[in-house]
Amino acid sequence: MTTASLSMLFDHWPIGSGAAHGRLTALLRASGAGDAALASDTLGARNRRLIALHDDWVGGAIEAQVACTACATMNSFAVPKDAMRALPPAQDGLVTVPYGGRELAYRVPTMADIEAVGDAADVRLAMLDRCAAGPVRVAAADLDAAALDAIETAFDRADPLASIVVESACSECGVALAASVDLAAFVATDLDRLHAALLRDVDMIASAYGWGESAILALPAERRARYVAMIADRRAAPVARQRVRPL
Repeated sequence: MTTASLSMLFDHWPIGSGAAHGRLTALLRASGAGDAALASDTLGARNRRLIALHDDWVGGAIEAQVACTACATMNSFAVPKDAMRALPPAQDGLVTVPYGGRELAYRVPTMADIEAVGDAADVRLAMLDRCAAGPVRVAAADLDAAALDAIETAFDRADPLASIVVESACSECGVALAASVDLAAFVATDLDRLHAALLRDVDMIASAYGWGESAILALPAERRARYVAMIADRRAAPVARQRVRPL
């Protein structure tokens, strides 16, 4: 990560404040993404941006846990970023679903849609009403459960990276597990940790040497870590006490 990137993280990442999507949108905007592009992202496109953001800023795996539904054992797993990157982008055009001898059409939801229905009493139904696009329209509240599920399945096919489900087996009892991953929450948590770690490094080095924040952030990561380790060693070393004798 470059010095400019570290400074951007300090300047534009509101640690632990507000919803993950809103904070990440602010950081993506500060990184150069335009408002129109961010608003028109499908959820899959936004998740693709978040994977790249995690690669650039944090690196490594995204670690997660899921509780077994049978024995309650906590199972650790890594979110499969490579497999997610390999998924195709969202398709253009509308998705269609047969219903009552007619065909209902919907456009794939975007981040602007997600934000617009965030306060709705029923987000799912509000989203479908907002994204209805064909000449034949039925209020989402009037659709049966099978139709609602069919529309969601069509959305998942059209935007494969929108819904992330990691399948595994319990390490204790072997029961099949399917963990739904909120990628924004995981990326935001890792950025919070990175920000907090950098803040501790800056505090330690500034307290020990009197250097400014910019100078500390400009240090290569390995050198910064060595400074922090040396400061910690000095603080942990016992202080030799000398007996003072009266003159």
